[in-house]
Amino acid sequence: MKTTTRIVSILVLLMCGQWPVTALGAHPLLTEDTGTQGTGHVQLELTHDLSYTKDDSTNTRDQRINTVLSIGLTDTLDVIASLPHDRQTDRLASADTTVRGVSDMEIAAKWRFYDEGALSFALRPGLGLPTGDDDKGLSAGHVSPSLFAVMTYAGEPWTFHVHLGYTRNIHDGTDERNHIYHASVAAEYALGESLRLVGDASVESCAERSGHPNVGSMVLGLVYSVSPNLDIDLGYRKGMTHPAADSAWLTGLAIRF
Repeated sequence: MKTTTRIVSILVLLMCGQWPVTALGAHPLLTEDTGTQGTGHVQLELTHDLSYTKDDSTNTRDQRINTVLSIGLTDTLDVIASLPHDRQTDRLASADTTVRGVSDMEIAAKWRFYDEGALSFALRPGLGLPTGDDDKGLSAGHVSPSLFAVMTYAGEPWTFHVHLGYTRNIHDGTDERNHIYHASVAAEYALGESLRLVGDASVESCAERSGHPNVGSMVLGLVYSVSPNLDIDLGYRKGMTHPAADSAWLTGLAIRF
């Protein structure tokens, strides 16, 4: 009975704390921006998120490695593919229970349809594909369409982003929500030519109906541009509602060519 309870707690955390895996902005932010790669240019982003959650009897450690490839079809249109890998361990004094494997892949596009001065707007339609193991709780178990609207105001030294979206969770049962909403805002402050201080606040619906209805979190981090084509980042995320992980350390690498 205890083993079953531990496995169920892992699945709930995977569904709420990590849902959805789509529409992430420039790491370590969760908020999307309107930036695109440009015609013929490619960006490869490798990220590692290590999060911790603790309750009265259990410590949960989640390690997520995500690979995101963005290709510029035109100056204002990108195609994007991302594939995450999860390893989540539920730790008790007596035993550990681990769930690991590839999660759902996403394919998406980002179209910046308005760009005038400092202000720009973009749309980001996406499609989550059930490439993960549904039995382990690593997959939604179905195709998940999404649509996100993004606004960026690029000032000096401040830049701001607003990100609103919707994901359709096509689920037949009553234990999950069919409609997942997301809202987030982010700010960047240029500390110099190569270093930016970044932060955001986000909230989205928890797919699991039990417990708190929303996953809320805040992020604070730094992005350092080693060169125009290489960025490294470090961030810390704090969960603001129970479905979110209590805390997470975020690291990433973005290479453009």
